[in-house]
Amino acid sequence: MTFSEIRSFGVALETVGITYMWLAVILRAPAAMRSSEQRPLWLAVLGAAAAVSFHLQWVNNLIYQATGPTHLTALARNLFGVVTSAAVLDFVLRAVRGRYTYQLYGLAVLIMAALTWLDLSAPPHLPHAVPAVGDPAPSTAYWVVLIIVNLGTNTVCATACWWYSRGSLDLALRVGLRLFGLGAVFAGLYWLFNTTYIAVRLSWIPSVTPLLMGCYAFSRASAICVPLGTAATLALRRVRILWQLWPLWRDLVESVPDVRLMQTHQSGLGLLRFSDPLDLRLYRTVIEIRDAILDLRAYIPQAVLDDVQDHMEFDNSPPDEMDPRITACWLRIARYAKAGGAPPLRGDLTVPVLGGTDLPGEIDFLRKVAKADASARVRELASLLTRPTATH
Repeated sequence: MTFSEIRSFGVALETVGITYMWLAVILRAPAAMRSSEQRPLWLAVLGAAAAVSFHLQWVNNLIYQATGPTHLTALARNLFGVVTSAAVLDFVLRAVRGRYTYQLYGLAVLIMAALTWLDLSAPPHLPHAVPAVGDPAPSTAYWVVLIIVNLGTNTVCATACWWYSRGSLDLALRVGLRLFGLGAVFAGLYWLFNTTYIAVRLSWIPSVTPLLMGCYAFSRASAICVPLGTAATLALRRVRILWQLWPLWRDLVESVPDVRLMQTHQSGLGLLRFSDPLDLRLYRTVIEIRDAILDLRAYIPQAVLDDVQDHMEFDNSPPDEMDPRITACWLRIARYAKAGGAPPLRGDLTVPVLGGTDLPGEIDFLRKVAKADASARVRELASLLTRPTATH
């Protein structure tokens, strides 16, 4: 791949990455406005998105159409970068020290004033760039200040994010910190390459810098999208669990309709069509299944339970599947008995197994029961043992 092709790919990646940054900023805006803890990070990414947007040629063209060619566009980009650096350092140091560092914004104002003065006092120029031949525009001093600020900020940010991600037990926080730190690494490399280019005009450096900026944009956008990704993953997992439990829930609620907490007809994906949060929907489904199990226990004699257990042990069912298969089998027998008009039993009607000691354990158990309920062997055994139930 030639340097020209690398640059073309980098420019395309940069465009997509910046678009992704703006999308991430918009999606995370509601949560950031509600949370004072998330707001500094969101503002930092917003400032970064504004700054890197000036790297896009079409953005500059739009500005030039409105104002005419001007060096102020490049100045605005770098001033946004300074504000972003202050916001990033504030976020990192607040995580370390537990309090805001407002002095950073005062320092940022001084640096912005210095950059503005260096830009306005320089000889006439348009872009802020380091040409292949000649002095940097607007001046070498301008670039030195800019590079020191950005290199320092990104070094501190990358180090702090890596250090604190190692000690975090929260997977989402670890991923978010490392992605944010990775963005600082790419930004640091971008400014390091610019430093090198000022000293030694290597022709390949301008071809690589758009690629670094694109990777930076992707990393920063992904960092603030981690909570969205986590929430989406949890939601999909709950949908999957609800879908796995639905056949068992349907059959049990049909057999014991009184356990329904909401007397609403549900079929197929009806479990997912209500406005209730998925957590509440899942919790309600588990309660209804458990209540139906407790009710159906009165229609299964102990002798039949013993027969089911004996058959399952004879089948050499895996230990972790034994209890769910036994439960699925006796539930089918009990449903047949109740549907056939058998009267409820009296006496010790303790349910052998109801699942784990907490909600996740119970959900896991019921998922296994639902899976076992659909197996041919459980259906065959339930059908075989149904006839003797009336004689016990």
